[in-house]
Amino acid sequence: FSEALDRALLPVFALSRLVEQLDMFATIPEEIGAAFHTGSLPFLPPEEAGGFMRRNMTGTSCSDAEKIERFNNIAATIKRGAKMEGILVNLQVAPLAVVCYAYPLVNTEDFEPPKVLNSTEIIGLDNLAESKRSASAKETIQSDGVVIAGPLTLRQCTDCDPTVKTAFIAWVTIDSLTENQVIKIDGIDHDKWGFATALINWAELVNRSDVNEKFIEKGLNYQLTRTDEVYNYQTREFESKVNILAGDEEFACDEINTESVDINTANN
Repeated sequence: FSEALDRALLPVFALSRLVEQLDMFATIPEEIGAAFHTGSLPFLPPEEAGGFMRRNMTGTSCSDAEKIERFNNIAATIKRGAKMEGILVNLQVAPLAVVCYAYPLVNTEDFEPPKVLNSTEIIGLDNLAESKRSASAKETIQSDGVVIAGPLTLRQCTDCDPTVKTAFIAWVTIDSLTENQVIKIDGIDHDKWGFATALINWAELVNRSDVNEKFIEKGLNYQLTRTDEVYNYQTREFESKVNILAGDEEFACDEINTESVDINTANN
């Protein structure tokens, strides 16, 4: 999977570099403002936010039709050039970790009808305020490279087909573009604009790799897993959670006929 995953990550790096170079993105963090601060964009009421911590982006660059079209053209060019149809399914930018633009907003081009990835409800999502995203958002802001999480269930697409909802999320941090841009994490200031994001269709990436066929040819079964340390807020302790990333979900192992291999990876 690593070669395909590396190829899918190149577009989000390209997008982050363009954000740094184009004036249309430079001062969007000032329009948004830090969460819960006076003068900052407010959060939408729960009944309008779809269950998310979403800012009201009305009247900002993020709702400007001309700027949305320009972003779409930029992201479409990057996505098309990646030649990762069906795998690279969404590109986003998030000033102050708040999703401002997403392309395609409604993705029908990477899925067989009637499957669709609808990201409309992700606009305005404050990743630092959203409990299930805050840990990865904080890690991204504090890093100088790429942070990858997943496969995750995309909460913005609750009615989507299961094969559409599961994705890797890759974040690439973007340094401050003006003197006053700071993101505070746990009391520490970070000179960051925000980050660029790519959604990678994990199911399709696995399908296009030949790993399944290689095991079948050898008459073997396999299971690719990742063990996460998840904090339990009730017990106030970390617990180990094993996630099955690929292979046979009903995989049964015994000490005699099973070989276990640890795989070291960077950024999850």
